[in-house]
Amino acid sequence: MRTLVLILVLAVSLGMSGCNMYYADQATKRGVEAYDTGKQAQKHGDLAKAATYYREAKREFQVAVENEPTVSNRHLNLGRAYQALKEYDQAVREYDLAIRYFPGNAKAHWGKIYCLVNKGAPQKQITEAVNTAVTQVQLDPGRIYLTWAMGYYHTGQTSRMPEMLDKAAQASPRDAYVQATVGRYYQAIGQTGSAIKHLVIAYELDPNQPGVAYDLGVLGQKLPPR
Repeated sequence: MRTLVLILVLAVSLGMSGCNMYYADQATKRGVEAYDTGKQAQKHGDLAKAATYYREAKREFQVAVENEPTVSNRHLNLGRAYQALKEYDQAVREYDLAIRYFPGNAKAHWGKIYCLVNKGAPQKQITEAVNTAVTQVQLDPGRIYLTWAMGYYHTGQTSRMPEMLDKAAQASPRDAYVQATVGRYYQAIGQTGSAIKHLVIAYELDPNQPGVAYDLGVLGQKLPPR
């Protein structure tokens, strides 16, 4: 009799678990559709429409989290929706949960660092997040510093960018993408000499990287020999 009861309890539990996964999957599907629509609206400059769809995505991702609260990517998706709405504290909370349930969730580490920079978190907190990301998932430090610089750029703290751009370039001296992006950010903040320097390095590392030759031409720089 006891065995039969245990079997029935297990069957009910498995059935509920399956239902929860189904509801979470369906909510995630709807959330992704709304999020992608929001991104397209934002890309075309319709910020009001973008915000409407991001809020819809947030609601759907919250349903997914409620049904599967220990699944890392459910929290990752909700964090991305909060980030899109610039609700950075809530985004960091969800990214932390995503990392708790799967420490190797690289996208959650990236998102957390980006949000910490954008919300003006203390440098010690950002540094700890960077060190954790590098330790847990071996993320490329150069690209992390680029994320940091990007945060400064989007929050108007351009005077703080060169430190992170230099760290990015030094951490990834053979990464053509990092060197090119460092150059473009220097170009964006009006430091032409540094922009040319890193774009030339990027071109020498990979002459076929899209846009580098064009960017150098815009800056009046002759291409180095291949």
